[in-house]
Amino acid sequence: MGKSINESVLIPADRLRKILYAMAGSWGFEIGFNDAADRRGKLPLGKSTRVIELDRFGQSISLTGPADLMDRMADSIVQLADTISEQERENLSLTEEIVERYQQLSLLFDMSDRLGAARDNQSRMKAILETAIDAVGAEGGCLMIKGSQEQWCWINREKLESEKLARLASKTMDHRKHSVEENRHCALPLTVSLGNTIGSLVLGPKTKAVYRSGDIKILSTLVAYAALLLESGRLYEDLESLFFSTIKSMIEAVDAKDPSTRGHSERVRRYSHIIGEGLGFKPDELKSLELAALLHDVGKIGLPDIILNNEKEYLSENQWELVRMHPEIGVAILSHVAQLKSILPAIGQHHERFDGQGYPNGIDGENITLFARIIAVADSFDAMTMNRTYRSRFSLDKALSELSQNSGSQFDPQLVNLFIANINKTEIMLDV
Repeated sequence: MGKSINESVLIPADRLRKILYAMAGSWGFEIGFNDAADRRGKLPLGKSTRVIELDRFGQSISLTGPADLMDRMADSIVQLADTISEQERENLSLTEEIVERYQQLSLLFDMSDRLGAARDNQSRMKAILETAIDAVGAEGGCLMIKGSQEQWCWINREKLESEKLARLASKTMDHRKHSVEENRHCALPLTVSLGNTIGSLVLGPKTKAVYRSGDIKILSTLVAYAALLLESGRLYEDLESLFFSTIKSMIEAVDAKDPSTRGHSERVRRYSHIIGEGLGFKPDELKSLELAALLHDVGKIGLPDIILNNEKEYLSENQWELVRMHPEIGVAILSHVAQLKSILPAIGQHHERFDGQGYPNGIDGENITLFARIIAVADSFDAMTMNRTYRSRFSLDKALSELSQNSGSQFDPQLVNLFIANINKTEIMLDV
């Protein structure tokens, strides 16, 4: 899961350098990293060099510039380093939360795939048990559901202490709490609404190591959803609802880095839906589009707060270089979830332009995936109709006019026309 947030934080070297290069350059200084001992020769008149240790980042820098500004520059760098360090600690905490959410999401996708082939309750129980075993690397286990009659599902029963596991299953259901016995057997109750327990999941020894708190946490997520699915019988509908709830909770974690744009991803989802409907997308296509729209800015978790909370209309070139990285950061984060691979191009390309002048790769026209072209329109419309620290939001008419003026250059003309034709037919109200 990564480092504890109590440990020292090491910001990636390229990011630290870009931020400090930009700051030093604006004051007329040169900056070098870990190479002060290699400097030779005389310095120009009026200039001096100082070595500064940035212990929190495991870096030492050499600073060369005007002697009369050296103290102020050095103090400013140390203060900036302290600020960045605190921000990185917060980022790490948010990142750990998001990684945990992705693990849960991947687990739900895995269970969803297996449940898709299930045609009866026994098959569904087997799908859930297989997912649990694979999630923690257990040798086998059992799932017991108690209704009008008990139902049992076993995997690798012959390799397990089956009588012991069966007793543990019944005990766990009666006591309604999880347990780990001798670090070899793990048991969790299946609890539904109003605290009712409908069964239990018991796993045998792990093939490697022992059960730890992380295993209990991920299995708790699985049994919570599995219990609901087994009780309700609404397999796909409930799983989809829980899945999108998990996605939204991840987006809220991203929003926490930039409160001024809170709700942006949800609005982009709604605007993208309008365009998708206008194109006649099927329900499954709409769901994929909405998922891509919700996650389009997840890569911003990797940007420093000093950029996200910028109060100026324009960013420096160094800051822009960092901003242009967020589509690729998003793709890198989501690429670990196999079931999201189909929407990765949309996330990586949502800042490409129809005329090829966008980023990160400068592709153009229909070479940009359709989902990305849709999200580009929705994203820009929402950005224009949000209040920013450096300007007031655009009116609906002005925002639509801007889309029209950039149709064919920044945006796909067909999608702009569809959006304009359909936005007024909806009940969506712009936030004041």
